[in-house]
Parts: sequence; structure tokens; C-alpha cells
Amino acid sequence: MRYHLIIILTGLLIGLLIAQEEKTVNKTFEGIEEIEIELVLGDCEITKGADNKIHVLVTYTHSSDNFEPIFRERSGRLNLEEKFRGKNGEGDSHWELKIPDGIEVEFESATGNLLLTNLTTELEGSSGTGNIEVRNSSGEFELNSGTGKVEIKDSQGEFELNSGTGRVSVEMCEGEFDANSGTGKVEAINIKVNSKGDFNSGTGDVTVISPSGENFTLEINSGTNDAVLDMKGQKLKGYFEFRTQARSGKIRCSEKWDTEEEYQEGRTTYLKKSFTRGETNPRYYISSGTGDAELKK
Repeated sequence: MRYHLIIILTGLLIGLLIAQEEKTVNKTFEGIEEIEIELVLGDCEITKGADNKIHVLVTYTHSSDNFEPIFRERSGRLNLEEKFRGKNGEGDSHWELKIPDGIEVEFESATGNLLLTNLTTELEGSSGTGNIEVRNSSGEFELNSGTGKVEIKDSQGEFELNSGTGRVSVEMCEGEFDANSGTGKVEAINIKVNSKGDFNSGTGDVTVISPSGENFTLEINSGTNDAVLDMKGQKLKGYFEFRTQARSGKIRCSEKWDTEEEYQEGRTTYLKKSFTRGETNPRYYISSGTGDAELKK
């Protein structure tokens, strides 16, 4: 009986080791203008390559009987996909792409993370629960995560950033910004706004620190928490407007007001205060429904 048990346990151990063995697939493509990536569980890292080819390295520990990386190439478009047979088994997968500048990328994963670095590109990326990060890149970016964080650093371009419940952060970037979270924090640090920047959260704090630029409009809004503009010692210049619900929100600012008013929208009374220092641009709008609308100098 003990002998049979040892054989069974040994077989299970061998099967587990085989299933967890790391496997790799390495492919190269030329003449590609667009890449579409559809993953289920895998993470993906995209960075600039050393030539004009597309280099794809897939590393995975899923069983080969249960998992297959798919590569489809047609008319300048490359499709990359994870295919599972039956239930998604144990193991993990990682996709590494090295590509030239100027390639349009569409990325989608149910749970995986995306990291893009050192590229000029047009990226549309989404993940159900994974994180999406862009570093040292430029272009147009439309990024969405259901519950993960969306993070942009040292980059330039047009940014549309959204997370359902995760944090959205922008640091050392230049461009136009539309950053939103349903319940998470939204933060922007040392940004240059070329024309317009919108930073919003339904129930999280929203903070913008040390913004710069000329003739831009910056909107900072939280539905129920704090909306904060922190100038970090910069000289105040432009038009500053603050708004909260009169009964439940607070406006925190040590500057002398030019205008103060209460007004009605439906059954709710709002309080609005504003002042101008020097020119009327840039224009800052800081608002919160039931939290603080605050200027830190």
C-alpha cells in the first residue's frame, strides 16, 4: 500500500514539475504597421527595439496541452493572442515586444499588466484588473483599467486615463490630460499643461502639484473627497475659481476673494469664490461636492 502511494505521489510531482517548466517562443516580423494584443492572464512589456522589425518573446509555464500563444500576420497588421483549452490552468505567461517608433498598438487583457517604455506610439490599452504603466514615451494614449492603477511618467502627448477603482497618477509629463477614477485617488505632479487638463474622481482625493504652462485651463474635481491645487511656492498668476456644496463642502484658501456667491442647482445650494492675480490665464477650477476645495501655496 505504501509503495503504491509513493508511486502516485511521485507521478503527481513529476506532472507538476512538467506543468511548471518554463517554455519560450521567439518570433520576428517585418512590415508591420499595427499590433493588436489580446491576452487573458498574461503580462506584457513593450519597449523600443534596435531595428525596424517586431521581436516577440513569449515565456510561459502553462501546460502546452492547455495553452497556446497565437501569432497572426495579415496586411501589415500583427495579432497576438492567448488561447486556452478548457479552463485556464495553473501557470503564468509574459509577452515581451521590441518594436520601432510609429507602430499603433491595441492591448487588452483580462487580468494582466502592461508596461510601455521609450516609444513614440499611439496606444489604446485596457485591462480588467491589471496595472497599465507608460514611461519615457510620447504620442496618443487611451488607457483604461477596471480595478488596477494607471501610471504615466516622463512622457509627452495626449492622455486619456481611466480606472474604475484604482489610482491614476501622472508625473513629470507634458501635454493634454483627461484623468479619471471612479473611487480611487488621482494625482498629477510636475506637469506642463499645453491646453487643457482635467483631473477627476468620484469618491477619491484629487491632487495636482506644481503645474506649469501658458494659457491653459486646469480642472480639479472630487465628488465627495478633497480637490487640492498645490503650487509649491510658485507665484500665483491667473484666474482661480473654487466651488463646493454650501452646506457640506469647504473652500480652503488664504487669498482675498474678488467674488463670492451662492447659487442653486436643483435642490442643492453651491458656494463659489474666485480671484484673479495678474492676467486671466491660466485658468484654474477647483471643486468638490462634499469635501474640501483647497489651494496650497
